[in-house]
Amino acid sequence: MQFTESDERAVSPVVGVMLMLVVTIIIAAVVSAFAGGLGGTQQKTPAAVLDINIHSLENQGAMPGYGSGYYIPTMTITEISGDALPTKDLKITTSFTNSSGTTFTGNLSGEVAVTGNDGWNSYTSSQYAGVLYLSDINRFGWAVQNTDHGFKGWFGNSSAVLQPGDTLTTPAQYCGNYNDNTGPSSPHTNPGMNYLLGFDVTEQEKVGGFGPGSVVEVKILHTPSGKMIADQKVVVE
Repeated sequence: MQFTESDERAVSPVVGVMLMLVVTIIIAAVVSAFAGGLGGTQQKTPAAVLDINIHSLENQGAMPGYGSGYYIPTMTITEISGDALPTKDLKITTSFTNSSGTTFTGNLSGEVAVTGNDGWNSYTSSQYAGVLYLSDINRFGWAVQNTDHGFKGWFGNSSAVLQPGDTLTTPAQYCGNYNDNTGPSSPHTNPGMNYLLGFDVTEQEKVGGFGPGSVVEVKILHTPSGKMIADQKVVVE
């Protein structure tokens, strides 16, 4: 059987339509696969209720009969309820404007350690503590270490997972000795809190730039999803 010239002209539009349909189907399949891939890799944002506390001065280290300890600024983050939060997936940012109008910012992401003071028995200038750490000594042991990384209780470590009932704290309890016997007028410095807030908290207290009633904005970002877990204006106690 032979096709005439008129038959060939009739077939050409049909072939063209079929090719367009094939191309359209291929494009649709590629777009669908790409969209499905994006949906599959999107991270779920964990939900948690967090209680963030900042104290301008708290007594630490006191042992009645042996010494009255010392006063120091402190900060804690306690999970009240919600999902487990691997701290390696979190980024904390802070913002504070002092009484003179100067704004300070700080941020913490990953495992960061700060050194102590040679006047402190258990936390010297050659020892390290996490800027924040999980305060459960039974699970994680002492927060002060001779290395600046790799301690499982420090914020940012893969083992440091904040769960309901857990508290992240700055190393205030190590920043002195039980028999220092210093009062509120001679506060100790807290290197962890200084790092978190981005300024020397004790020095600001001395000049009246920071204290009870001050407001610190604290944001906690879940980095895999890019969503905020907390955004709070914390009034200093």
